Amino acid sequence: MRAFIIYLIICNSISAGLFAQVFPKENDTLNYRIIGFTFPEVPKAGDYTIEVAKGTYKSADSFKKNIIKTFHSKSGRVIAEVPSFGASYTWRVSSTQNGRQASGKMFHHFATGTIPFIDTNHMRVRVSTKAQKYENAYFFMDGSRSLYNMSGDPVWYMPELAGAVRPNSMIRDLKLSPKGTITFLVDGDAFEISYSGDILWKGNSGRKQNSDSMEGYHHELTRLSNGHYMVLGFEAMVRSRARQRDSVVQRSRRDTVAMRANAMLKKTRYGTIQEYDEANNLVWSWNAAKYFESQDMSVYNRLNGTPEFDIHENSFYFDEEHKVIYVGFRNVSQVLKISYPSGEVLQAYGKVTAETAGSQNLFCGQHSCKRAADGTLYLFNNGCTLATPPKVTVLKEPQTDKDTVSKVWEFECPVTLMKNIPQTMPNRRLVFSSGGSVNELPDGSYLVSTCSPYSKVFIVGQNKEILWSCEPEKWNGAKSEWVPLLQYRTSMIANPKDLADLIWKSALK
Repeated sequence: MRAFIIYLIICNSISAGLFAQVFPKENDTLNYRIIGFTFPEVPKAGDYTIEVAKGTYKSADSFKKNIIKTFHSKSGRVIAEVPSFGASYTWRVSSTQNGRQASGKMFHHFATGTIPFIDTNHMRVRVSTKAQKYENAYFFMDGSRSLYNMSGDPVWYMPELAGAVRPNSMIRDLKLSPKGTITFLVDGDAFEISYSGDILWKGNSGRKQNSDSMEGYHHELTRLSNGHYMVLGFEAMVRSRARQRDSVVQRSRRDTVAMRANAMLKKTRYGTIQEYDEANNLVWSWNAAKYFESQDMSVYNRLNGTPEFDIHENSFYFDEEHKVIYVGFRNVSQVLKISYPSGEVLQAYGKVTAETAGSQNLFCGQHSCKRAADGTLYLFNNGCTLATPPKVTVLKEPQTDKDTVSKVWEFECPVTLMKNIPQTMPNRRLVFSSGGSVNELPDGSYLVSTCSPYSKVFIVGQNKEILWSCEPEKWNGAKSEWVPLLQYRTSMIANPKDLADLIWKSALK
C-alpha cells in the first residue's frame, strides 16, 4: 500500500496568513483521498501538528486510540492522504508556541465517499511493470472516471454532479486543465469542474433532447491558456445529389451502385471546432464541411464505392505558440493542419482509399494527434483493421513545398492481437478499433492508452523501453474472471505542483 502522505506543499505565491476556514468542512463527504487540510493559524505558532484518526470520535481517549497518522506543517494548510474510500475520519490540530505543545481540543469530522468504479472488488488497475520514472505521478482514466496513483490505487473519483453525470454516462477526455481544473465530455455535453466536483463551466449548446442524434459536443475539450474553451462539435449536412452522383460514378463498378447513390439524399456527418470565452460566447469556429465539400469526395468512398457519410472528426490539438490546429478524421485516415484564426487548411496528411488500404500507410483510423516539443507530430495509430496492432507513430512535417510528411519513429503497442477477425466488413469499409491516446511527457517519453478492446496503459521511452504499464480490469461475475476495462483516453498529472494547484482551488475557494 502506498504511503498516504504525499507532499508537504506550500505554494510560495500565496503568503502565509490566517485561514478562517476549516477544511474539510464539518461532516463533508469527499470524492478524494488526497486532501488539502486548512485551519486557522495561531499567532506566533512555530509548528502545527495534525492528527488523523479513522472513525468518528468526540472524546480525546477514543481519538488517541485510533490515530492512524500524524503530520506537521509550518502554516495553516497542508496536503495529506488518507488511506481509504468509504470511511469516516476525525482530525484535530495542535500548535507549538515558545517550544511548548498546546493540545488541540476541537475535533473535526469528514468522510470519504465511494462509487462502484473505485470498488476494487469490481474494478481494478493491475500494475504489470512498476514505474521507473514518474512514480509520484497520477493518471486519469475516463473509462472509470477516476484518478489513480502509479501503484494503481484510486485517489479521486467523479461525483454524479447533480444528475449531469449518471452511473451509465460515458465520460470522455477526462484531464487536468492549465487553470487547475478538470475538463471532460459526457453524453454530448462539455464540463469543467473543480477537484470537489463543483461545476465551473458547462457548454451552452450540448446535446438537445429529441433532436438530431448528431447534435452535441464530442471527443475532445481543451481549456486554452487564455482561459477559453475549445471543443469539437457536429455538423450534419445534406450532400447534394450531384456531388453524390459524381462521387460514386467516378469509382462505381456496377450501375446499380450509381443508381442507388443517385436516389440518396442523406446527411453526411462532418465536424466543427468551436471556441468559447469564459462567458460562453462563441468567439471562433471552423467547419470541416467547407473543406471536404470542396474536395473530390470520391477518394474517401467506402470499399464498395458508396460515399462515406461519417468523416468522423475525433481529435484536435491547438499549437497556441505557432497558431495552428491539427485535427484528425478517423474514417478517412487524415489529419488536417489549419491556420488559426483564418481557418485555412495548410496541409492534409494521410489518405486511405480502396486501392491504398492494403499498402503501407503512414497511419490508419488514427486518434490523438499532437505536436511534440521537438516539432514532430505524434499520434495513436489504430491500424487499418481490427487485426492490425496499434502503434505510436511520430511524423516529421514537410519543411519545403517539395517535401512530404515522413515517419521518423514508431512503436508497436504490446498487445495480443484478436484472432479470427476479418480484415474488413464485407463490401463496406475498413474496420478500425475505437479510442486510444498518446501524450508526450516532460522527458520525451509517451503515456499511451491502447484502443478497444486491448485496455492497456503504459509509458514508453524514446529507446522503446517500457517504463511502466498497467491493465485496467473489471470483474465479470457471469464468467467469474477479470476482463479488460475499456476506456477512450488516459491523461497524466506528472508535476506535483499541478496536483497541489488543483487541490487548493477547491480547499481555499
